[in-house]
Amino acid sequence: MHLAVIVLLASILGLLFSEIFHRRIIPRLISRNYLSEDVHKPDKPRIPEPVGPAVSLAFIASTIVLAPLVEDPILLMGIAASSGISSMIGLLDDISPLGAKSKPLLLTLPAFVMMATGGLIPRPILPILGRARLYYVYWPLLMAMYTVFSNSVNMMDALNGMLPLSVFGATIPLIPVILMTGRDEALISLVLLLSVLFPYYLRNKYPARVFGGDSNSLFIGATLAGISASSNTEAFFSISLLPFIVSGFSLIVSVGGLVERREIAKRPVVVKDGMIRANPDRAAPMSMIAILTSSKPKREPEIVIEVALISLFSGILSCLTFFLLTPR
Repeated sequence: MHLAVIVLLASILGLLFSEIFHRRIIPRLISRNYLSEDVHKPDKPRIPEPVGPAVSLAFIASTIVLAPLVEDPILLMGIAASSGISSMIGLLDDISPLGAKSKPLLLTLPAFVMMATGGLIPRPILPILGRARLYYVYWPLLMAMYTVFSNSVNMMDALNGMLPLSVFGATIPLIPVILMTGRDEALISLVLLLSVLFPYYLRNKYPARVFGGDSNSLFIGATLAGISASSNTEAFFSISLLPFIVSGFSLIVSVGGLVERREIAKRPVVVKDGMIRANPDRAAPMSMIAILTSSKPKREPEIVIEVALISLFSGILSCLTFFLLTPR
């Protein structure tokens, strides 16, 4: 079947399955009182969380339908399986918080699933240098990438709609990059990820009616890691996700190491009359939101748009780096 037809089918299936799972899961979360406070709102409304399984299950269900249509169904299923494991780790963390040090270790497990597919080629494409020959060094780097991508995406999930909108901005410019690599399974997975995220974004955008939880953010991070590994575009996804990585690194450094968000005593920002500003306390951790509000307080939607534009800039920069500075 022609690639364009499969991509179109992936878009439709992703939207359809995601909408169905959202409609089934959200009422169950409400009935079981799985609700979390929206701490950036003056009245602190309680929002259904975690809705992450609606996104990950839609991705997996769509992948199962599409697998027989692609050249390497094992690789396509491997991306979904590795992402599903990350979503399960996130769901465990949502229900009963995991340790700040044990979670990064657990997030290396999805990398082993991708290794087992046999579809990975340890020759990533690098800017300026072209194809690298890493071989044995590649596999520990792959495990590290899963942990870094998953945790970085997780730390970007701070304001209403910020995570999905930033993911759209960072990854849509990479579609032509993946097309040039000829790895159809990676392209289909990326289109599928964007499709299953869209119904979630409509519910998570300001003012949010749902929260994804770690089961959503860790799933997204692992999916991006799997897509980049299967298309040898790890370096370009890293450039595209620089705002995520820098934000996560700043937070880790400012709190003195890996610490669960629930264990951080002081918040990076303070909220007053619906305006968000960086916490003036020198002991407060530094985050992307704190950096953007250090000079003046801003409203939540304004910050979300700024972060999304920064992510879009990184995505475009990554795309230009591939086409202008990378031998192929």
